[in-house]
Amino acid sequence: MATILDSLGSIMTSDVIAKVGKATGTDASLIGKGLGAIGPLLMGSLAKTASTSGGASSLLQMLPQDSGSGLLGNLLSGLTSGSSSQSGLVNSLLGPGVTAIAGTLTQKLGFDVRSLLGFAAPLVAGLLSKTVKQQNLDAAGLSKFLKSESETFLQNPANKEVSGLVSTALEAGDKAAALRRSFSNAEWEKVRLAPLAAVYLVAVASPSGFMGQIKELSAAAEAVSQAVKTGSPTSLIATAFGSGLEKAELDLLQKDAPSKEHILGTLREGLALVSQKSPADAAAFRNIVLDAAQKAAEASKEGGFLGIGGTRVSNEEQQALNEIRGALAMSAKA
Repeated sequence: MATILDSLGSIMTSDVIAKVGKATGTDASLIGKGLGAIGPLLMGSLAKTASTSGGASSLLQMLPQDSGSGLLGNLLSGLTSGSSSQSGLVNSLLGPGVTAIAGTLTQKLGFDVRSLLGFAAPLVAGLLSKTVKQQNLDAAGLSKFLKSESETFLQNPANKEVSGLVSTALEAGDKAAALRRSFSNAEWEKVRLAPLAAVYLVAVASPSGFMGQIKELSAAAEAVSQAVKTGSPTSLIATAFGSGLEKAELDLLQKDAPSKEHILGTLREGLALVSQKSPADAAAFRNIVLDAAQKAAEASKEGGFLGIGGTRVSNEEQQALNEIRGALAMSAKA
C-alpha cells in the first residue's frame, strides 16, 4: 500500500513542480529537494502530536473535508493568483514552533521554504484526511498509522540524511514551543503585540491618513520580518514575530484607543517579561520594538502639499519615539 509520502510524490509531477516553482519564485530544481524534507517533517510532526493526550482527536477535527482531486487545483490557483494563505493550517499542524521549524529548514536547505511549506501542508492534510476516510480510522487508529508511517521513513538507512534534517528541525520547534509555554497567554500577548503598540503610538501622534497608515504598517512589518530572518530560528524574536504584523490587530488597537500611558506601560511590562524569562533575547526585543516604531515614523512625509515639502518625521512622531525609547530604557534598568 502506498504511503502518504508516496502519494505526495506521485502528485508532484514535473508540470506541477514547474508551476509551484514559478508561483513561489523558487527554482524548480529546489522544489523536489524541499518537499523531500517537508513531507517527512510534516508526517513526523503529526505523529508526535497524535501521540500526545488528545492530540489525535484534535488532528481528526482539523483535517480538511476537501480531500479530493480539486484540492491540488485550488492550491495551484491560489499560488498563481498570489491569494493563497495557508498560514493558519500550517500553524495548526506544526504548533507554536512553526517559525523555528521553517527557519531551520531554510538555513539547512539554502532557500526560503515558507511558501513551499504553505503549499505542502494542506496537500499532506488532504491525503491524510482521505486515508482516514478510506480506512475508517478513529483517534487511536490515526495515532498508530502516523507513527508507523513516520518511523518507516525515518528508520530507513537510505533516508539517513533527510531524517537527520527532520529531527533537527523538529527539535528546534520543540525548543521554540517550550519558550512559548514559559509565558502565560496574557504575558505572551503583551510581548507579541509590543511592536504594533509602538507603531500605534507613532500613528496616533501624527495621523497620516489611510494610505499613510498602510505605508507605516508595511515599513514596520518589513523591519520585523528582517529581524526574524537574521536571528536564530529558536529565538523569542522568531517565535513571537514569525507570523509578522497584522493590520487587523492594529485596527483593533485603534478601535480600543488605549491611552499613551497604557501603551508605554505595556511596553515596559513586555520588556520586563522578556528580561525575566528569556534574558538573552531582551536586547533584540527592545531593538525590534524601537526599529518598528522608527520605520513607521519614517514611512511617509508629514505636512506639505500633494507630496511636496513636509518632513519625514514630524515633531509629534519624534516625541512619541522619544517616549517609547525612554519607556524601554527605564525597563532595561529596572
